[in-house]
Amino acid sequence: MDRGYNSKPSLDLISGRYELSREERLLLYRCVHSESQAREVREKIGLDGTLIIDGFNVGLTLLSVWDGDQVFLCDDLFLRDLASGKKKQDSRIVHALITVAELLLSLGLEFLIVLDSQVSGSGEIAAKLRKMGINAKVASKADKEIIEMRGVSVTSDFVVLTRSKKVYDVCTLLVDRSQVINIRDFIG
Repeated sequence: MDRGYNSKPSLDLISGRYELSREERLLLYRCVHSESQAREVREKIGLDGTLIIDGFNVGLTLLSVWDGDQVFLCDDLFLRDLASGKKKQDSRIVHALITVAELLLSLGLEFLIVLDSQVSGSGEIAAKLRKMGINAKVASKADKEIIEMRGVSVTSDFVVLTRSKKVYDVCTLLVDRSQVINIRDFIG
């Protein structure tokens, strides 16, 4: 990854060469980046500003932890699961986002939860959150909106992280480290 080659073809080559399973390939794609890319993201980590939360991304990561699925601390210091959004219709997503909101409110932090309108039920979820006094909205292009709002992007989406000025992973505040696999330990 650090030799300047395009990451996708490099990871495809490694995956094919070592006959990696679907999960192993997904782990590499989601959690392993060039050192310069990972450092670029790590250097942006901070809590100065309004937190703009990628609602489904953060909520789904918490659901994976609650379900005992594998969750990894990746080389950029962000937690990621390998569920690929398979739980977007899980009714517990509201509870996960309430958990996040309660933590942030207790810390006195300003935040906005952004939900992608392309996900079925996102409007209803946002309405439930707003009814509870939680600042939430639906956006047709959530990733783009999160980046353009110029707050602190709270997501584990690597593309959003690289394009944002400031980033943070709120899941690290909510997850017991014993439930997380450090990618550096996992891949050597």
